[in-house]
Order: sequence, then structure tokens, then C-alpha cells
Amino acid sequence: MNASSPEPRWYEPWARASGEARAQQCFADHFGEAAAGVWSAPGRVNLIGEHTDYNFGLALPTIIRHRTFVAASVRDDDDLVIVSSGGEDIVGPGKRWQGPMDDITPESTDGWPAYPAGLVWALRERGYDGPGLNLAFSSSIPIGAGLASSAALTCSTAMAVNALWRLALDSDERHIELAEAAMDAENLMAKTPTGGLDQYTSLFCREGSAIEIDFSTSPPTFRPTPLYFPDYGLALLVIVTPKRHRLTDGRYAQRYDECQQASKALGVQSLREVADDPHGLRRVEGLSEEVLKKRARHVVSEIERVRLVSEELAGTAPAHERFVDIGRQIYRSHTSLAVDFEVSCAELDLAVNAAWTSGALGARLVGGGFGGAAIALVRRTQMDATARLIDQSFMDAGMERPGFLVS
Repeated sequence: MNASSPEPRWYEPWARASGEARAQQCFADHFGEAAAGVWSAPGRVNLIGEHTDYNFGLALPTIIRHRTFVAASVRDDDDLVIVSSGGEDIVGPGKRWQGPMDDITPESTDGWPAYPAGLVWALRERGYDGPGLNLAFSSSIPIGAGLASSAALTCSTAMAVNALWRLALDSDERHIELAEAAMDAENLMAKTPTGGLDQYTSLFCREGSAIEIDFSTSPPTFRPTPLYFPDYGLALLVIVTPKRHRLTDGRYAQRYDECQQASKALGVQSLREVADDPHGLRRVEGLSEEVLKKRARHVVSEIERVRLVSEELAGTAPAHERFVDIGRQIYRSHTSLAVDFEVSCAELDLAVNAAWTSGALGARLVGGGFGGAAIALVRRTQMDATARLIDQSFMDAGMERPGFLVS
């Protein structure tokens, strides 16, 4: 590698106190006073289990240290006023949006304000209400990276509104209500399809753990799973490719529809039923429509990969053997997402291939695909070298350089 190569670009997380101070400063700059409080929610990476949530399957996500912070206070009227320190860098009306809460409908708002406005609308649709609100956001989560920045936006809003309207939705059981309202905000207001993985992870997962989510019930069930990677000198390296991840261009919705068509062709309500069948993959191979066969094959095999990784994390075999097996399933997940689900791209494939060359135990795209980020399970002592090699690979390919963060 060229000794004069530039250093990789790292996205550093904010300490809680720093993030809260940034949000408070944003609030003071726009509203001329201190906020009543600051709330936050994290982004997420999915260790394994992609495109399984809306197929009633299993997923194994964890949160990242990067968070979205919102400073907030109630108003003397019924207006909702939303500002963001990064509003000029994302799709929407700029840094500020304002409107009466009674006028907020799924057709009234677009761009980034649709997420927090949609959360307020969704809670009011559920019968909750309160005074108008001033909300000021600051976030360290890279935008368009497939790291659930939109869920962090709606979930941090949910925490703030819950406190300021005194809704008492504070227990895990009642956080289900907040997660479902956040899902409605994305699905119905922002028109961004979501199966709930991001929202449930943001509200229910804790640092240092993954959470196995079983979407076969409504609400889903959760099983916390400790992540022992740091104890064994491993880390999840997140590679933020230069290609932004967008779920509103119709391709995500198309995959959803194809999974529904595959379920119908297989005579089941969901592909989870096929995944629970010991002969499920054999049934999938009997589908005559090639596209539906490929979509179903990914979902059914991905659910099995979640089961295998969960078993390895809870297993008692030597750690090296278990982590090698986990890495193997992560690589297989990427191949399935690229070949059968067809949601990868040149940038994501390059990131995964470069991680492989550097000796990563496993690597795959993370999130909905079509751009965004990839993850690599790496030895911590090799993390900087892996980042450098991936960075150089992008430069050698004539692509814009990626960024990196550590989960």
C-alpha cells in the first residue's frame, strides 16, 4: 500500500453529554431558550437477518454507539416546530419546518420532517394528545447509510413526546406502542416501507448486546443475546459506502411484493411457514417462477442463518470455532442478498470483497441494500489495516472513498 495514502475517514460517535449539548445548542439557536430536556435513540446494524422482518421471520440486530438527540419543549399553542442542525444536508425543506398539529396528515409533509411529524400524528391517531412542541435534532448517525437514521429520528421523538405529554409509556411492554407509532410514521407519513426491525431495535436493544427478534407474533418477541466479540478481541467494522441507501425508490417495495407473491405461490401466509418446514428449501426449489424462487430462497435460508448464529453465540464450543462459523454465515448472507435477493451494488460488493482479502471473518451488506453500509467481523488488532485496505480498494477502483465506524 502506498505510504502516502490518506488516512481512512472515521465517523466518531458523540459522548452522551456532547450529543445532548449539541441538541441543546441547536434548540437555543432556533428558539432562544433552553429546552425542557434531551432524549436520544441509537442507530443499528443487523448482524444477520435481512429482509426477514416483513416475512414474519427472525433477525439478530444490535445498536451502534452513534445516536440521534432531540432537545424539546412544549409550546403555548398547537403548532409543531421542527429544526435540525443537519437539515440542509438531507432531503426536505431545510433546517426548519412548522405547522399546526391538526393539519398534519400523511399528505401534508415530506422530506425529513415527515418522520418526527409522522410520529406525533401517529400518537394522536392512537388517542394520545398534548400541547404543541418545539423539537431540535442533532445526530452523529451517517445519513443514507442504512444504519436506521430514520428510526433513530422517530424513536428519539417518541421518547421526547412520551415525556413531555406525560403519556407514561415507559415500560418495555408500553414501548411497543411507541415502536408501532414510529413504524406508522415511516410507512404512512414518510412513505418509507419498514417491517419494524429498526424501530424495535432502537427502543429495545441495549449496548453490548444483540437482540433476537421473532416477527412471527404481533407484537414480536425479543430475546437479548450478549455479544462477546470485544472479549475475544473482535469488532464489527461498519463500512459506509459512498452510495446512499434509499428505500423510497420502489425497489424495496418491489421485494416486499415479490415475497408476498412467493408466499401465495407456495400456499402459505408467509415465508416464515416455509422456513419452519424441515423441507422448506425443497419446496422453494419447486417454484416455477425464477424471480419468486430466488426471493423465497433468500428469506428461508436467511432465517436459518439467524438460528445458526444465535446458537453459536450461545454455544460452548471453542470461541475461535464459533466465530469462524458466524463469519461464514455472514458471508453467505451477503451472497444470498446479492444473488438471490439482488439488493447489492458495486460499492457494497467491493467493500465485502476487500474485507475478505484483508482477512475479515465475515462481511456483508447491512440494511435494505441498494447502497448504504456493509459490516465486517474483524480482529480488533487488524481493524485499522482492514479499513486502510478497503479504503485503498475504493480509490483504486476510481470510486469515492468510504467512511468507517465501529459498532
